[in-house]
Amino acid sequence: MTRAKQMKSLFRMVTPHLTILDIPAVVVNHTYKEIGLFPKDVVSGGTGVYYSADNIFIIGRQQEKQGKDVVGYNFIINVEKSRFVREKSKIPIEVTWEGGISKWSGLLDMALESGHVVKPSNGWYAKSDDPDAPKFRLKDTYTKDFWIPILSEKSFIQWIEDRYLMSADSIMQSEVSEEDIKDAYSEV
Repeated sequence: MTRAKQMKSLFRMVTPHLTILDIPAVVVNHTYKEIGLFPKDVVSGGTGVYYSADNIFIIGRQQEKQGKDVVGYNFIINVEKSRFVREKSKIPIEVTWEGGISKWSGLLDMALESGHVVKPSNGWYAKSDDPDAPKFRLKDTYTKDFWIPILSEKSFIQWIEDRYLMSADSIMQSEVSEEDIKDAYSEV
């Protein structure tokens, strides 16, 4: 039996037990590029990992530099498969050696895309709700004073949910009402 078949067999046996007992399993695996004109990342170990997983994240990284010195990494979490977040989403996380994980990383790109922050001139950022809002440089946007008003806006929260969160409505909710179900069972 090959390694891929063994892993598929393992996940086929273990996944139902983990699901019933509500135990999360975190599996770390490596990826490789598939052969072809436009190669994409493939998780090694066969399809067993894909079929049994609720979430598959492929994490890439880029160096964060100041001049020629490396001061940290920018990680990009690519959502390959998820039952909770939209697939093919990219979530940036900035980690520096001095400050660790930046709690504001990735928010500027989302705020620009949603229109809550504008770029009035090259290298400057401003909040879009006030035409007389002060301009900020990129490094000055990583503050609580800049982000708390934006994060407290319901429209920004709604935009993030619409962009990343998968729908949680029931499949049959719009098609079958409770009265239809009661009528069907009363006939039986």
